[in-house]
Amino acid sequence: MSQTDPVEKPKGPRDAVSRRARDFIMLGLCFACVLILLAATGELNPVVALAALAVLVSVAIAYYVGTAAFLPVGRPAPAPVMTEGASRLDSRQLLSALPLPAFEVDADGRIVAFNAAADLILHLEGRPNPRTSTVIRSPALLSAIEGMRLSSGGEAVSVEVDSASDETWRAHVSRPVGATQTLVVLEDLTPVRRAARARSDFLANASHELRTPLTALSGFIETMRGPAKDDKASWGRFLDIMARESERMSRLIADLLSLSRIEFSEHIAPSEREDFARIVLDATEALQAIARDRDVTLELKGADEDMPVVAHRDEIMQVVENLLTNALKYTPPGGRVTVSFGPAASMTEARTRAAQGWREGERMTLLPAAGRPGTPDASVWLRIEDEGPGIEREHLPRLGERFYRADQSRGGKITGTGLGLAIVKHIMAHHRGGLAVETRLGQGSAFGLWLPAARP
Repeated sequence: MSQTDPVEKPKGPRDAVSRRARDFIMLGLCFACVLILLAATGELNPVVALAALAVLVSVAIAYYVGTAAFLPVGRPAPAPVMTEGASRLDSRQLLSALPLPAFEVDADGRIVAFNAAADLILHLEGRPNPRTSTVIRSPALLSAIEGMRLSSGGEAVSVEVDSASDETWRAHVSRPVGATQTLVVLEDLTPVRRAARARSDFLANASHELRTPLTALSGFIETMRGPAKDDKASWGRFLDIMARESERMSRLIADLLSLSRIEFSEHIAPSEREDFARIVLDATEALQAIARDRDVTLELKGADEDMPVVAHRDEIMQVVENLLTNALKYTPPGGRVTVSFGPAASMTEARTRAAQGWREGERMTLLPAAGRPGTPDASVWLRIEDEGPGIEREHLPRLGERFYRADQSRGGKITGTGLGLAIVKHIMAHHRGGLAVETRLGQGSAFGLWLPAARP
């Protein structure tokens, strides 16, 4: 704001006194006119004159007393004058007060102010007034900013922006009339879009996968009501099959709900600090009883040290248990499942230790880590090896898809919901980690994962 609004100058004591004097003069003139009128009509006598004078004095005193309370005492303080620096907040102060990511673009197309939320998204820290074209990759947003910069301002423009990390934002671009700078405010639409997609996927997958067990249940119920109504001897077998199908439906629903919950919050990075080694040890200990029942040796190889990670404990525990459960399923009695884990100096080293344990074998990266593999950031890794039949090469690219089962290549008799690896993949994406598989036909398979370690 370059010019302050005019402020009305208040009335001083002299103005009030002069106004009161004029009122007394007008009162005296009116009194004189009344006396002249009475004299002209012959009604004026000493008694009437005294009465009129008394009325005049009474009116004057009443007026004086009634207006004394409104007369300003002393000289009033001068009206405050608003300067340009005090009439508006600094741009950075204003942007920091906004709860959404926001930044300001000047007439040259440079970002001159931004808040902390915008810095996290655009990585602006340490870059003095970068051009929008160097930090923004959305042509639609760049076009909206350029159009607003060239226009006269006024009406705001909203555009949707899709980022490379499967996030959706709505950018509100505006410029007040007469201003030279453009304001951009970002609104995160990712939770809304993910919720809609997760709800749609859940309904589609549930209706598709639950159809088979429901059909089997309804078929056996009709059989027991109809042809086998009196065949009580076969009811036990039918009820056993119905119980298995019911259990399968329960597992399907539980896995679908878990997958939908993970997908809904996948874009929100975890914030809890946990010990990765403790999680692996607890998950392995929880499955020792199952390993003994299957006559499978569960061997643990890991460094005896703390491995802090920023993660959700329950989710990482679910990852380890899912991978261990698969390894125990496909390992024949008398076999061995090996769980190895440890720290690494970088993501590249962690990936090598987790996914490249055998000289010969087929490998496939199912999920690359979100971080930069070549950076020397500390990481942790986990590798679970089984002695099952292995996985045929053509099945590797589809591992991690919903409801995809490679049972034909691993014996054909193992059944499941087909969601275990999909859940593992989404949890690792949530934690910005990686997932890979390595297999040797007839000898076994290994699943490896790696994720960033927590910074000191």
